[in-house]
Amino acid sequence: MKLKALTVMLAGFGAISLTGCESREDSQALLAASDPVAACGDIRSDTAKLAALRESDAALFKAARSGSQPDAVAEAQRALKAGDYRLAAAATPNGISTELYGAQCRVLGGIKSWNVRAIAFVPDEAAALGRGPDDKITAFGRQYNAAVLADPRYPYADVCRELDRAGPKPDFSNAGVDGIEQPYGYAELGTARMAHGLGAAARRGSVYDINILLTRDKQDVNAADMFGMTPLAWAIAYHRWPAAEALLAAKATPTGASCQTSIDRQSPLQVARIMRWDGMIRRLRPLVTEDEFASLRQKPKWDDESLIEFNHALTELKDRFAVTLRSQPFTRHDLIFEIDRKGNTINCTIEPASPSAEFDKELCDIATDVVRWAPARDAFGTTVPESAKLVVGFGGK
Repeated sequence: MKLKALTVMLAGFGAISLTGCESREDSQALLAASDPVAACGDIRSDTAKLAALRESDAALFKAARSGSQPDAVAEAQRALKAGDYRLAAAATPNGISTELYGAQCRVLGGIKSWNVRAIAFVPDEAAALGRGPDDKITAFGRQYNAAVLADPRYPYADVCRELDRAGPKPDFSNAGVDGIEQPYGYAELGTARMAHGLGAAARRGSVYDINILLTRDKQDVNAADMFGMTPLAWAIAYHRWPAAEALLAAKATPTGASCQTSIDRQSPLQVARIMRWDGMIRRLRPLVTEDEFASLRQKPKWDDESLIEFNHALTELKDRFAVTLRSQPFTRHDLIFEIDRKGNTINCTIEPASPSAEFDKELCDIATDVVRWAPARDAFGTTVPESAKLVVGFGGK
């Protein structure tokens, strides 16, 4: 009998995930969504708006590829008049890029397909960055974005701006330890008009504007914008405590829009956690359930590349112990690790044990040496010691 291949299976999930509105990338799925999703209150749940956007995007896509050069400025003006603030972008093998068309957006996790108007697929992003004005689509995208960004109606000039004004990208290499000081947008804020809404007022910490927009204009305090951010999430991302208090007094929720959860990257509570803003997390904690707060905890997470290396080592180990292992039926075994607050494995055991104590020891030694872990974090984002598990299977048929 041949020995079955050893396998490693996923055990547990990280706290930061894409759920609720963010998991609904497909516009068709949104159009078929039920009324509870429509209560989300953002552009992704307004079926009529989505239909209009798809129609205008199809026309723009066609125009950008037509023999005659479309008027990029006129197209931008038409979009802004309709309240469509999405920039032109290209789809690339590495994701969505506005930089090919002269703009950069500072959004944690990168911009998504619903944030932009994709007008091209570019297989080589690095080469495309050097294209000149002779490329009609590139020229159109750059002119379109320049017109949008320069228009006073554009409400996100502190989140997206011209590439030559963006400056170096922030270094998040130590964010796992220190948190992210400003996960969204730019620190240098320009002026904002009342028409730019609650999000712009929250980013600037303008309690006066927030109160006017809430009392006079009756704006929805929990509506998510095109980036999935509610006004409270923006206030927290820009470290505006008084603005956050004003929004909380108006019943802003720490979990974000009605289709979001506490673990969504854009939820106010998660933004505070990403920033390691303990004071704000404590302020928001009484406003969520214990289950919601507990869901912020993260188990240790293995590095995918190290897991691939581990699987190769398992195959070699299997071959050496094939005779011993095939003496039992194929079974699943738990590799249980104790991970310290730095992500180091300090202990490994296998349950149930295999027929060979020597095999078990070598298996744990390999796992300890090869598998790399991101440490567990508590609900405040602080690293803590925690157990972790991998599931392996071996034995005869």
